[in-house]
Amino acid sequence: MVKNLYNNVNDDTPVLVGCSQYLGEKGSGGPNFLDILKSASIKALEDCNSEISVTEHLDAISVIRFVADTPNRSTATAASWGYPNMPRSLGNSLGITVPHEIYTTTGGNSPQLVLNEICNRIKNGQLECALLAGGEALDTLISRMKMGLDTDWSDDPGGKPESIGSDRDLGSEFEQRHGVFDPSAVYPLFANSIRGNEGKSSKEHMDDIGRLFSRFSEVASNNKYAWFKTHRSLDEIVEVAPENRMIGFPYTKYMNSIMRVNQSAALVVTSAKKARELGIPESKWIFMHAGACLNDIWNITDRRNLHSSPAIKKCSEAVFEVSNLSQVDISFFDLYSCFPSAVQIARKEIGIPEKDSRDLTVTGGLPYYGGPGSAYVVNSVASMMTKLRNNPGKFGMVTANGWFLTKHGTGIFSSTPFLGEWNQIIDSSSLQKGIDNEEHPEFLEEANGKGFIETYTVLNSREGPSKAIIIGRLEDGKRFIANTKKDENLLNRMMQNEMLNTYGTVNFEGSRNIFQPD
Repeated sequence: MVKNLYNNVNDDTPVLVGCSQYLGEKGSGGPNFLDILKSASIKALEDCNSEISVTEHLDAISVIRFVADTPNRSTATAASWGYPNMPRSLGNSLGITVPHEIYTTTGGNSPQLVLNEICNRIKNGQLECALLAGGEALDTLISRMKMGLDTDWSDDPGGKPESIGSDRDLGSEFEQRHGVFDPSAVYPLFANSIRGNEGKSSKEHMDDIGRLFSRFSEVASNNKYAWFKTHRSLDEIVEVAPENRMIGFPYTKYMNSIMRVNQSAALVVTSAKKARELGIPESKWIFMHAGACLNDIWNITDRRNLHSSPAIKKCSEAVFEVSNLSQVDISFFDLYSCFPSAVQIARKEIGIPEKDSRDLTVTGGLPYYGGPGSAYVVNSVASMMTKLRNNPGKFGMVTANGWFLTKHGTGIFSSTPFLGEWNQIIDSSSLQKGIDNEEHPEFLEEANGKGFIETYTVLNSREGPSKAIIIGRLEDGKRFIANTKKDENLLNRMMQNEMLNTYGTVNFEGSRNIFQPD
């Protein structure tokens, strides 16, 4: 019966037929950027278990952009990026040349974005067989830099790849001036907004996070590809200790994504016709039953609030509608988990009950499994493929997230054959317009007067608290962003006492707003 179903899959239906995850050696002897992609790609091509070489039939190679190749990132200034055409470099390392070379822009949404594009091009007859690879070798890079060792891994094969995705910067210059730059400084703003919206105390909120991420770490501890194979308890995750210092209040180190990893993954996608021609067993076939990508309002200071995501909500509603499924039909989830707030917001917008028994990760999450830059979702899709192959007929949902809960992607996958004409990628234009036109508070750059704290965080260095970031409202309802004066007593008080809705005075001083609580 299942065989007959596969025989009825249309020739132009895209199918994921190969996957891999790769964990490289740690330290200065680890792989470089090209080697880590090559290792994952070879494994994914072998995973197809085809009768005829898949490698020789590839007509597209796509690669997720590396952190060190991202404009205006600290790592990019510390190292000389020497791969002007990584898809071609990867192809050369595999001994092949392909007509289509694709390189994404930066963002954790990029894997879903490019996977959607590949599947659409297969459906439209523009591609037949594509390789998608991504990863990071930041642990090797940083280890070698600290030891003063050579990091010149350049390879210039010529040509210029096609670029997919938005290269818009991660926030406004005014936001960045106040410290909105690194994700570790921004996601805690979402955390305190979530807490305020739920009316919970700091301890109640931290206990929620501890339970959530303790389970994530348990999943990672049993994953052979995880960077950290340690099951951490609730207390270990939430309690500040020398090995678990405060990063951005209320988030400790163990709640932060870890990008310094040597990890990669790769996927092989073909048309059903090509899969049959290559003799790829149907036991390897995984279908994407729906895919969507949307953006939230770009600047966090322009959003309706900092505890919701209209884009995640509309993405999930759209993929459920087009796949004729609901959240109750999903057996396995992997919610993008760079920080707890990303998971908490996604769970709520998708409609997963808070005490649902289903796990929210198949990898273990970015703080424990590892977060190889923008490429993590290649790993999570590969992990989901393995899970679904071992559980025929079940459905899995993967979410993707770039910047500050800004760029989103969602995919639904299953071994269940997709029958009929495949048109499963959501046309996002009207949905995106609806998000962009949502009402939201007016944002004022130069703020002066009385106001209150809407949400906030306190950033910490190894030496202690260093800066507060405040999102607030003036008495007329206009929103502002501010810092405080560098007063260690005040910063400590902001971490020890409830500061949400606290009134004070904000003044524009020089180039920034400064908030002084009453």
